[in-house]
Amino acid sequence: MTTKKSFHSNLAKRRKELGLTQEMLAQKINVSSQAVSKWEKSSYPDPELLPDIAKALNTSIDSLFGNRSGDAEIDIFQLVHDRIQSLSPDKRSKFMIQLFYSAIYAYNPSFTAPRDINKDYDKETYAGIKTDYDIAIERLNPDLRYFVYLETPENGVNNYFTNMKNMARLFYTISDEDGIRIVSYLGGGRRNKMHSVPIISKRLNIPVEKVQYVIDRLNRLGIVWRVSVDMTEKSQIMYGYTHNQALPVILVLAQSICSYFGAWDPSYDDYSLGVFKDETGKMDNSLPEVSFWKENEK
Repeated sequence: MTTKKSFHSNLAKRRKELGLTQEMLAQKINVSSQAVSKWEKSSYPDPELLPDIAKALNTSIDSLFGNRSGDAEIDIFQLVHDRIQSLSPDKRSKFMIQLFYSAIYAYNPSFTAPRDINKDYDKETYAGIKTDYDIAIERLNPDLRYFVYLETPENGVNNYFTNMKNMARLFYTISDEDGIRIVSYLGGGRRNKMHSVPIISKRLNIPVEKVQYVIDRLNRLGIVWRVSVDMTEKSQIMYGYTHNQALPVILVLAQSICSYFGAWDPSYDDYSLGVFKDETGKMDNSLPEVSFWKENEK
């Protein structure tokens, strides 16, 4: 097959690999679907369109023309790696949030091209996906943006809960306002900063006994660690916060749940079962069939 003839078949093959129709590819590069159809049969696009075509198909111009040196697909993971490393630390968060937003947007097959996050939202707004394989949620408002992704285990997330007693202890510890305030205070300190119970009590205006109770529980859960310091005749216990990544995520998600997930941009639902599986084996998840019209039924 000559290089020119291979272009037509390579274009059609790559388009189909990505699950794109001729109309969808045409929209990506702002041409008519008839033009794409002709390119896949006999004609060739204008040279200035080739970079846009290759970008839309996530491949190279060499690969489209059958050049073996360009046969390998563009390594999207290397592109993301290089992009993140090229950004200054203060610019990376914006890129990450946009990247995750684009990933959620791509789940809907009717959306043929990525788009930017809106700069402003009138109310609290989220993007999300729910499928039989994964779930994700992303908050889009500029005052706080986050992304959480979960690959759904085959047997459900509840099979991962091997220490539900400690999970309950954690929620019990932060189940009142003082517990949340103490965790917030500890998390506001710099790395390796040590804290004493009397100082926490004084600054937050919480009784020493209550602070000690919460701190001891956090210590047993591994959220704070303790050392003995010889500052006077008597050793004093000081506490350090682990800056565990999961804990602020739990609290932020709790706030979002309490605010109710009201507005979505976008939301893609394509699932039959939730992420929790029936551990009893007694739940009937079958759906009754809808009957057809009966003969002579009015």
